Amino acid sequence: MKRRFYVVLAVIGLVGLLVLATSSAAKKGAVVQKVPVKMNEFSFVQSRLKPAAFGEASALKSGKTCFVFNNQGEFPHNFTILYRSQGGSKFRSVTLDGGKKQRKTVNLRPGSYIAVCTVFNGAHIAVGMFVNFTVGTQSPEDGSWR
Repeated sequence: MKRRFYVVLAVIGLVGLLVLATSSAAKKGAVVQKVPVKMNEFSFVQSRLKPAAFGEASALKSGKTCFVFNNQGEFPHNFTILYRSQGGSKFRSVTLDGGKKQRKTVNLRPGSYIAVCTVFNGAHIAVGMFVNFTVGTQSPEDGSWR
């Protein structure tokens, strides 16, 4: 009887530790938003990569964000933040051959961004492979991002 009691107690303790460990790991690894970005000749396709109207909330929120870059074109492409407002996050994908994917998790900060494909010394930019988008909300009072 005592042995059974200790076994049950040990199992309850292990289950409790397992629940605590998985919940804290889930919080650390939690991704707030996922943004799939399709690349092709010669554009980036993603419905949330767009600028918000002044004073309105953007489609993208600040915080941990997983970008999934998918080159669906024939030529190599990349996604490079060329410009960001003060305090914005700077990041880029690797240059992906056609049919390749990359996941990149970044901590997006509020601001205005311009992303381009830098392949062939700007030739892809010249034919329209760029996108501007915002993260968060721009204050109508002072223009700051939050």
